[in-house]
Amino acid sequence: MKIIKKMNDLVGEDKIKSIEDWKKIKISTKKDLSAFIVPKNFLELRITSGSTGKALYVFYSNKAVEGFINRTRKSIKLSGVSNKDIVLNLFAYGNYVPGSMYERACLLDGISILPLGAPNTYPKEKIMEVILKVKPTVWFSVPSYALGLLEVLNKINPKIMPKKVLVAGEMLLDSYISRFKDLGVEVVNHFGLTECPALGVSKKGDPKLIKVINEGIYVEAVEINKNLELAITDLNNSSTKIIRYNTKDVLEKVKYNDDGSISEFSVTGRDDDLIKLQGMLTSKTKIEDTLSKYTNEFIVNFKTKENRDYVEFILPSEFKDKEKDIIKELSFIFAKKEFIFQNKIEVPKTSSHKLRHIVDLRK
Repeated sequence: MKIIKKMNDLVGEDKIKSIEDWKKIKISTKKDLSAFIVPKNFLELRITSGSTGKALYVFYSNKAVEGFINRTRKSIKLSGVSNKDIVLNLFAYGNYVPGSMYERACLLDGISILPLGAPNTYPKEKIMEVILKVKPTVWFSVPSYALGLLEVLNKINPKIMPKKVLVAGEMLLDSYISRFKDLGVEVVNHFGLTECPALGVSKKGDPKLIKVINEGIYVEAVEINKNLELAITDLNNSSTKIIRYNTKDVLEKVKYNDDGSISEFSVTGRDDDLIKLQGMLTSKTKIEDTLSKYTNEFIVNFKTKENRDYVEFILPSEFKDKEKDIIKELSFIFAKKEFIFQNKIEVPKTSSHKLRHIVDLRK
């Protein structure tokens, strides 16, 4: 099998005879990746921090870069984007994967693309000026950022809303999907990691169901602590040998290929999603999903006072009259709740510009 031959090449003397032998290999974690020494032969270096805020450096060989660019090209094509479109690229540039990856993929396929993603110097007001002048038909963005711009554009000139937005970099919450639908904009979900970019793209009509692009990668569903979690292997990356790397994403709706890899899946959360508040397990994703129905500008702090857990919610002042409704929707949290309403809220971000809505400040 081609998969086995590739794995044999990566592990050297430890020859793998079958998929079952492969599954005896220890699954790597972020801690393992951060312990790797700098390889001698790498083409690119990228940085990620996920939701932790702690930098992790990932090295890519020439073939690895070629592999994820080709998967990106395929995912864009499967998303219904062509050279007849004008694309607005709002993904992060700098020492991060998405911005440059999507730009290179579009350029190779002759698709016009405007690179205006953070952390470039473009403020939102200037991006809106470009949108009004150029009228891009497709946007690439993290979902929360795109929704903020779309809601402003819908008030200014709804006739030039994009036909679709390709999203990545954040979990696509149910509340986000609902807001895209209300705005009349199709959302297409692209799934990937800095550790192994461009894994798959959502099926049409179901943005939470990811169809894997099985080219140069092997994607698994492994059972860990009674959950099915995502494990990936980049078969091309000789610079950083990511052998069976566990992403910590919890899966459902899994379908399998004949070789044991998975062909499609849906992510329900992460293995660290549940957190104890006053002795009760509470879903952080459910908290985010609930508040995101109202706004993306919110902060949730877990704190301790008088030996008891409590949750501090910081929300925009305009939602003060919705306080009773919000409290009712958050009734699944059994800890004490405190609300602060402010005119301006700066949501914390990781080094890779992902929003950190929830912060645990308990000692």
